[in-house]
Amino acid sequence: MTILVTTPNGTVGRFLTEALRDRSDVRFFVRSEASAKRLGEVSGEVFRGEITAAADVRAAVTGVDRLYLAHPFVEDQVAVETNLGLAAIGAGARRIVKLGARAFSGEGVVPDAVTGAHDTITERLRRAGVPELTVLRPDRFLQNFLPAAASIAEGTLADPAGPGARGYVDARDIAAVAVAELLAERPLGGEIEISGPQALTLSELCDRFGAVLGRPVRYVDVPLDDAWRAALVDRGVTPQVIDGLHGLYANYRHEGVAGLGDGVQRVLGRPPRSAEDFAADLLVTAAYGT
Repeated sequence: MTILVTTPNGTVGRFLTEALRDRSDVRFFVRSEASAKRLGEVSGEVFRGEITAAADVRAAVTGVDRLYLAHPFVEDQVAVETNLGLAAIGAGARRIVKLGARAFSGEGVVPDAVTGAHDTITERLRRAGVPELTVLRPDRFLQNFLPAAASIAEGTLADPAGPGARGYVDARDIAAVAVAELLAERPLGGEIEISGPQALTLSELCDRFGAVLGRPVRYVDVPLDDAWRAALVDRGVTPQVIDGLHGLYANYRHEGVAGLGDGVQRVLGRPPRSAEDFAADLLVTAAYGT
């Protein structure tokens, strides 16, 4: 058995890598020497290549039996993931564990490009006849707040997701479910909904972060307006990705209270990590370096 891991330094991929770094039957697909260095020491193979180059993809999937498939939301995401998945199937892979996204429901929700890209990729893989396909559908990652750790530690969490409640999930749990599905003799398969243990508003999330940090944290709503767009442009985000993020955040705002997923309990036999667990383990370190 050989497992191919894409985005091994990603938000979920870095925890997947940590769980699999001592296995000699894992191949990690990286783009650059810098990415290879970020992996650290691994027992398996580090394959360096361009994920958009057909020849590199063919070489990466050679001999692969199982694939962890993930890619950032960018203009070519659908093509990249579809081509890699189809190449793996053509090379004899039997199992694909795809990182997807939780579907929205409720009044005011409209199709958005971020979840739509995942749905398109998943449908193409299904049509291709993957023998064993697992689609992970997590809610919003708690790790998305780490870049704002310093501001949170100073007492403010500014975010455009609005007043609704979500099952914010620790990416470590997503990775653990992915690893279990990759290694299982008989995976659960199908669509696996993954969330944290509770649906929390951002104000409630701030309360939980504040309890761990030892100081009040206040939620500040960020309107999805021209200033929000301009801030992303200044960071080098492309117009297409900005439009996709706008649709995603608009759905967060419209959905209200999101349903919870039971994937962590079903696959791992334990409850998902809480927001307090995340804050104590990761947010404090990101904020204070301790």
